[in-house]
Formats: sequence, C-alpha cells, structure tokens
Amino acid sequence: MRIDCAQCHDHPFEHWTQEDFQGLAAFFGQARSGLTGLHDDPEAEYRALDRQSGAVRVVAPVPPFLPELLPEEGNRRWRLACWVTHPDNPQLARATANRVWALMFGRPLVEPVDDLEAVDALPEPLLLLADDFASHGFDLKRLIRAVAATEAFSLDSATDHDASWDDEASWAVFPLVRLRPDQVAGAIVQASSLETIDRQSPLLVRLIAGDHEGKFIARYGDTGEDEFVEGCSTIPQRLLMMNGDVVREATTPDLFASCSRIASQAPSDRAAVEAAYLAVLTRRPTPEEASYFEAELSGLEGDARAERLSDLCWTLLNSSEFSWNH
Repeated sequence: MRIDCAQCHDHPFEHWTQEDFQGLAAFFGQARSGLTGLHDDPEAEYRALDRQSGAVRVVAPVPPFLPELLPEEGNRRWRLACWVTHPDNPQLARATANRVWALMFGRPLVEPVDDLEAVDALPEPLLLLADDFASHGFDLKRLIRAVAATEAFSLDSATDHDASWDDEASWAVFPLVRLRPDQVAGAIVQASSLETIDRQSPLLVRLIAGDHEGKFIARYGDTGEDEFVEGCSTIPQRLLMMNGDVVREATTPDLFASCSRIASQAPSDRAAVEAAYLAVLTRRPTPEEASYFEAELSGLEGDARAERLSDLCWTLLNSSEFSWNH
C-alpha cells in the first residue's frame, strides 16, 4: 500500500492521514546505521514538525491499521515485523503473491504492483495464492511452484489469431513483455556459458558474472521502481546490445565462450545450430532457420567455424526475441 503521499499532508484520494505515515515511520525512529550494521538506539525518537504551530512533537509508533495485532514487548522494528507477518494481517501475503506473479509474468495481477488498495476488488487468483502462501508459513518456494503450475504460465504469447489486449488482460495468452535490464544482463552472461551460472558455481565465476551484469545495467539503464512499467527499447539500448563490451565478450571466440565450444564439439552443422539456439534463446530452431544457418556453416573448420558460430550467437542476442518474455 502506498501511503507516502501522506508524508506531508492527508492523502487527497485515500483514507490515509499524515498521522498514519508518522506512526509507521516512528517504528524506524530508533534505527541507526553504523560500521557494524544496523542497530537500535533506545534513546532516539521520531519527531515530527507541526507546520501550523511550528512545534516539534515525539511520535509514538502505531501501525496504520489493525493495531491490535502489534505485540507490546520487544524493540520497535521487531514488533513491526511481527505485525506485518501476523496470520490475521493478510497484506503481506497478498503483496508478495502479486509481486511474485509480476516477476514470473512480467506484469502483476494488480497494478501498480505495490498498491493493492488501488482496485476495488482483488482478483480471485491473487486471494487464492495469498491464502495458500500464508497457510504454509510464507513458503516462497511453494508460492513460485504454485504460480508456475498455473495454466496461464504454460501458455504461449502466440495464438491462432491476432492477440489483443483483452487476451492478455484476461490471461488467455502469456503477456508479451520486455525483459528488465537485470534479466537482459543475466541472460547475456548465461548465454555465453554452456554451464548454468547459479549459487553452486565457483565464487570467481559468480563474481565475474556479477561484474559484467553491473556494468551492463549501468549503461543499459535500471528501471528501478518502474520495473514493471511497459516501455519500448531505446536507441542507446540497441546500440549497447550491438556494440557493447558485454555482448562482444560473450560472442568472442575463446576457450570458455559457448560459441567456441559449440563450434569445436558439435558433431554436425545441424547440432551446432541447435546448440546455439538452445544456449541463447532456449528453443530449437525452426526447419527454415536450421536450414539457413547450416548452409552458412557448411565446409568451415577451425577458427573460421568458430567465427561463424560467433556471428550466429551475436545475431540471436540482438534479435527481438531475446529481449522479450513470451
């Protein structure tokens, strides 16, 4: 729920008041950041200025709703955490279910993703997922499995007719959405490796991948709070994909690049093209695509074959399909 508009005045459209904002902020009034991390200063208080009288007053920590769920003992942030996760407070489960759905589909069930009060009635799928999430101890893995098991998640964005906004709004097709910058960066780094890069990977591999991703996002542009807002690719973003260091390094033939390993180890031209498609687009090529690129590889060996595979991977990375979730 967004109550930040009530920081300076009562919300003009919702029921939130300035006191609601101040009471919530007071839970963090004793929090201090130091060299050893975050700690609480029992002597500190959250103070608010009354703009009419000019007086400064100490604000007591009070949740904006369901105050009866707040524990009486413990430090303020611990009490707030208990209030947020209380079984009788449904908002955490609903907000989490909405965000997980958005992360997996590219679009939330309720928009904006962080303001469920923006709609009059929450959709039934959101309520079902939230109730299941809360009743199983806020098991995030279970929630992700539940969303992945839905029929909507298994659908294709392509249909036998021209998909319309109504089709996407009713989840009759998978929504066609652009990948977020961090997803594009991670996909580029992963595509350049035939082995999965995850928490089981060597530390050095993860550090190198993280460094490449960070540099790419810095230039590509981080959507930040607007991560689920639909938008078109910009010219600088396309130029970065075509000429940037991350894509160039990902497709430069060397000992560790996927294109080089595919070129040297694939038993046939068809297998090489298929492996490249699986590494970059996670699908096999169509018969027409396979036939075209097999002809491009025909008769090539050694460095020439690796260079041609590099060109193929570069082309796939710069295709529209690579930058979209569908």
